[in-house]
Amino acid sequence: MNIIVSGADGNLGAAVVEKLKSEGNKIFGLFGFEENAKNPEDNFQKAAIDLMDAKASEDAVKQANDKFGEINAAVLTVGGYAGGSIKDVSIEDIHKQIKLNFDTAFNLVKPLLEKMPKGSQIFLIGAKPVLSPDDLKNVVSYGLAKQLIFSLADIINADFSEHGINAHVIVPSIIDTPPNREAMPDMNFDDWVKPEQIAATISHYLQHPELREGVIKVFGNM
Repeated sequence: MNIIVSGADGNLGAAVVEKLKSEGNKIFGLFGFEENAKNPEDNFQKAAIDLMDAKASEDAVKQANDKFGEINAAVLTVGGYAGGSIKDVSIEDIHKQIKLNFDTAFNLVKPLLEKMPKGSQIFLIGAKPVLSPDDLKNVVSYGLAKQLIFSLADIINADFSEHGINAHVIVPSIIDTPPNREAMPDMNFDDWVKPEQIAATISHYLQHPELREGVIKVFGNM
């Protein structure tokens, strides 16, 4: 299987790459930093790209298709967190989060939908607070941006009969990463979901395309 992974130099993206590579898939990794995109391999191509740039994103999808012939799946992990209640955030904060969490996904989804064969899958990363207004009220800019991800998946799946591509939203609880441990040192890290658990979940759905779940919760022990 030929798979695009965005955010391949992030904690989650790197775990996804390692899991899918280990299963014999060909990966086209999209990196945020040029120095991380060096030393490509036959089954692991690399490109550094600004995913907030729609044209650059379209070019990356074309490059992946030219290299592998077709792309059967995409795992789009780029994003970032910001806290704050509605009284704390500005419209600029909201726009910044939308660019980081939504634009970076949409700019790949649009050209992918035009080129992917029927039966392909797209995995987007949601956020647990979106599922609960009580949690959402404390992460307004982040939550609003992630809500767009859920809507994007709904739109793709509503058009399934037209293009035959299935979209999933992976909804993790707190992911056990070094930055999260540093930001929340007093929490029980054992309760957090591991990047490898999310990668294994994605792998399972890739191997079972008949499972057309729009929202996939991966909560660890939370």
